Amino acid sequence: MSTSASRVFSSILYAQCWEDPVIDQAAFAIHPGDVVFSITSGGCNVLAFLADSPRLIYSLDLNPHQNSLLELKMGAFAALTYEEMLEFIGVRPSTRRIGLYANVREALRSEVRDYWDGHQGAMDDGIINAGRYERYMRLLRRTLEAFKGKRLIRELFEAGSDAERERIYQRRWNTPSWRMFTRIFLSRAIMSTLFTGEFFRYVEGSFSFGQHFARLTEHALTARDLRENYFASYILLGRYYDECHLPPYLMRENFERIRARLGRIKVVSGDCGSFFRSLPDNSIQKFNFSNIFEWMPPEAFEALLREAVRVASDGAVLTYRNLLVLRERPQALADLLVQERALAQKLHNQDRSFIYRNFVVERVNKRKEPCATRLERSATEAA
Repeated sequence: MSTSASRVFSSILYAQCWEDPVIDQAAFAIHPGDVVFSITSGGCNVLAFLADSPRLIYSLDLNPHQNSLLELKMGAFAALTYEEMLEFIGVRPSTRRIGLYANVREALRSEVRDYWDGHQGAMDDGIINAGRYERYMRLLRRTLEAFKGKRLIRELFEAGSDAERERIYQRRWNTPSWRMFTRIFLSRAIMSTLFTGEFFRYVEGSFSFGQHFARLTEHALTARDLRENYFASYILLGRYYDECHLPPYLMRENFERIRARLGRIKVVSGDCGSFFRSLPDNSIQKFNFSNIFEWMPPEAFEALLREAVRVASDGAVLTYRNLLVLRERPQALADLLVQERALAQKLHNQDRSFIYRNFVVERVNKRKEPCATRLERSATEAA
């Protein structure tokens, strides 16, 4: 790992998942016997998948601090009431988070407990605010407030229709100051400082980060009720809009189900390739790869997909995202991975996390049947 990448992985990068688990869940249709593989990230979506009752979830991250964060969240589910958990995590205001941690720490493994004993300052504002990315979001919000004012942001959330938000956006948001903001604060230079330039090695040289994210932001601000979008609420308000619009893992109706199934999560620190090589054939049914593929060269992407196919059962489903680099299974794997582009596009259109350029759904086809034959057989079996 390079020096710059080591710097990024030296602490928590994401305190939350910035991917909408609902679209993965729709693509997966998890069954009770399924084994799920997921990149950990902020741990939110791994916990959300528990609500669908898989048999086992492998939660893997190259950054061990992300796994420590997941285990802290798991400890909060295990040791606290629902109300206390929201307070500890940072949804509700609190002056006693360190006191609540005293209860949570008893539910943690010794090495995770040691880590958090030494990082209690990260809990002061709630752990959902403790990542490098969340600090970047705080900077964006405060700068936006200076450019646009809190009143205009509130009006967008209070607008009663898409048409009203569109009028507000075109007349008062889409101004020279907004375009200057996107050129500076959503630029490749700023994002390379946040992460590392290595993350964007495979982005086309002429690609405009600012213009791209400006287009996605326009869609997010105008195409649906902002109050329903907890990603937009967190970015623009610094909090979730209300407790009716929380990430799925934090919804009250999922609390007891997640708490009862925490033992089904197996946390792994390391790289995907090494982990998959430790597994037998046909052992995983669902794969959530986040957007890790765009960080690697094409040959490494293909090699990792091949190893994923080996450990996948026939019919297994893979989901992943493209933030800036368009990546889908290479033609060399066309006989093993069927692209579900219509489903992927439908789900991408529903995605509340508006930052991604593309959503990919692929299905493992170990029988190497032509797509039409496979669909006909599936329909017959369903009947």
